[in-house]
Amino acid sequence: MAPTSRHALGIMTTHTEGNPPFYNRDFYRKLCLIGAKSGFTVFVFTPQGIRWAEGTVTGFVYDKNTRRWRPHECPMPSVVYDRCFFTNRGQYVEYRETVRRLQLFPSIHFLGRGLKGKWEVQQMLEKDGRFDMHLPKTEVMRSVRSAAEWLQEHGTVLMKPQAGSQGRGVLLVQRTAASATTARLHAADSVAPESAETAPTAFTVRGRDARNRRIKRSFADKAELLRWLRRFTAKRDYLLQQYLQLHGSSGEAFDVRSLVQKDGNGRWQMTGMAVRKGQSGSLTSNLHGGGQVEPAFAYIEGQFGTEKAKIIREQLERLSMQIPEALEQCHGRLAELGIDFGVDTDGQIWILEVNSKPGRAIFAHLNDDAARNKALANPVLYARYLIRSRETLNPARSLKNTPRPAKSQ
Repeated sequence: MAPTSRHALGIMTTHTEGNPPFYNRDFYRKLCLIGAKSGFTVFVFTPQGIRWAEGTVTGFVYDKNTRRWRPHECPMPSVVYDRCFFTNRGQYVEYRETVRRLQLFPSIHFLGRGLKGKWEVQQMLEKDGRFDMHLPKTEVMRSVRSAAEWLQEHGTVLMKPQAGSQGRGVLLVQRTAASATTARLHAADSVAPESAETAPTAFTVRGRDARNRRIKRSFADKAELLRWLRRFTAKRDYLLQQYLQLHGSSGEAFDVRSLVQKDGNGRWQMTGMAVRKGQSGSLTSNLHGGGQVEPAFAYIEGQFGTEKAKIIREQLERLSMQIPEALEQCHGRLAELGIDFGVDTDGQIWILEVNSKPGRAIFAHLNDDAARNKALANPVLYARYLIRSRETLNPARSLKNTPRPAKSQ
């Protein structure tokens, strides 16, 4: 079934092998069906399917009658929902060029502009001023010697890729008590270091590699540690961050994921919230690393008691509504955010990460149909809101069926 409505929402995603040539087909299928119910065309496309000279794109529409994806030659969409993910520098460069060229079309709106790296988000939140007590100390890792200096001062450092996700590449580096004791003895007595065979463990590292496999290492001295870190972090930008005690009473790592989205009236709303609980001994709680999902406030109440849990809940809900507003003021339009909060053993809330291309798996794990349905419908409803708003402001432009790019300045 070819697209029939004058306006369309185009879901831009990363090109892959296969037919159709993209992942997350079930998610996109549901978005297409939600659009169809309200007479609004939703299709999926990749940057490689754009025909710039013609102002058209190969869009994949889900046909509910045949239960198949059908390719069609479509006009450029009125609204673009950016769901592109990339695994290498080449993909990112191609993606940025595609976004730049699409933004030259005056009739195309992006549902939201993707956030940059973790450091840029940290700086925007710091600039706002309302979140200082909720932001862990963070700095850019200039070299692995920056990590050594941090360890010297604090004894522990969390290392996070600036552009990483799902807990991949995150490391916790700790200086052991034996290392501190040995360093004091050497400084006081000028004793030569012990041989590699007899030297005690001076540093430990645990976390996950780029393939999300667990890492657990120990090192006899700083030089050995830095050599390994230099290889591990090669060609990737890292942040150094304050290590927080974010674990439950049984020792499991946990965080709170809040999904906030704009609705059909263009207003921010909190779609839902859940706790992600990591496997025993895991540094992170991501579902891709084997984590589990629990209802947020039942879990928090079990950790902190009813009265304190009420206070934590109110703070989480307040922060969930303040953060999107603060980021939009610095960054520009956003459509949805996945906000990860940590709650330490004292009940202090920390802002860990903000993702402008969030997943929705937490609601499937909770069997929360109401939240799951809202999470799916809101991007489509917000796209319709943007189109209605544009037609109200400029009805003449909305009648153009085939947008043409504006001249580059």
